[in-house]
Parts: sequence; structure tokens; C-alpha cells
Amino acid sequence: MPLEHVHPMIVHFPIVLVVLALLADLANLLRPASSDSPRNTLSGAGTLLAAGAGVMALVAFFLGDMAYDIALEKGVPADLLETHEGWGTMTAFTVAAIALARVVMWWLQKPRAGAYRATALVLSLAAVVLVLGTAYFGGDLVYNHGVNVSMAAH
Repeated sequence: MPLEHVHPMIVHFPIVLVVLALLADLANLLRPASSDSPRNTLSGAGTLLAAGAGVMALVAFFLGDMAYDIALEKGVPADLLETHEGWGTMTAFTVAAIALARVVMWWLQKPRAGAYRATALVLSLAAVVLVLGTAYFGGDLVYNHGVNVSMAAH
């Protein structure tokens, strides 16, 4: 299998994981505050999903960087790739930073008060927006321009 085809397969993992983290954080925010504990199941699930999304976003970034170089070698104009590449870089490192912050807070057992739960939800929502924006521009490259699928050069 060509290396440039691995990136589009891997990117589905961070997409799904950030959406699931958002759903866990939403459920965590909506549950009764009286059941707050430093390591409740929903908070742990949201953190674990966010951590998985952060790791997979970085994997997708590094594979995307390789796919970018392959596309350039095939004659794809760099300006066609730049928007997705910029979004991908910003997304990978932001989602990874969000994941790291959440894991540290979970590890330190910070209280899951309403403000924390709302913050986790906002961070998850930001990660979803970034991932879906990146996916939109990546889909445009594949479906509208055939990059690394059928496009040899323009």
C-alpha cells in the first residue's frame, strides 16, 4: 500500500475520538453536580478519548507531512496543499495540547466542578471544530482535486 494512502485512513481516528470526547463531556456536564468526584467515569472517559485523539492527531500530522512531500513529488502545486497543511498542523498540536492538559488535570485529581466540566466541554468543542475544518479541506484535496489518489500533476 502506498504511504500516501495511510494518512487518509488514519485521520478517521482523531475525528471519531474528538466527537466521542465531546459527547462524554456533554454528558458529564449534564449529570447532577452532587455526583462530582475527581475521577468519575464520564470525566475519565472524556479525558481518555481526548488523549487518544491527541495521539492520533499527531500520528495523522506526521503521516500527512509525508503525504504532502509525496504529493509535491507527483507535481501537485504547493499552494493547493497549503490550506489543509496549515489547518492540519494547527489542529494536531492544539488537540495534543488539549489532551495533555486534560490528562494532567485528571492525574492531579482536580475537582470536576461545574466550571471545570464546562471548560472541558468548550475544549472538546474547539477540538471538534478544528478537526472537522481540517477534514473539510483534506476532503476537498481528495474529492475535488484527486490529490494522491488520481492526480499526477496539474
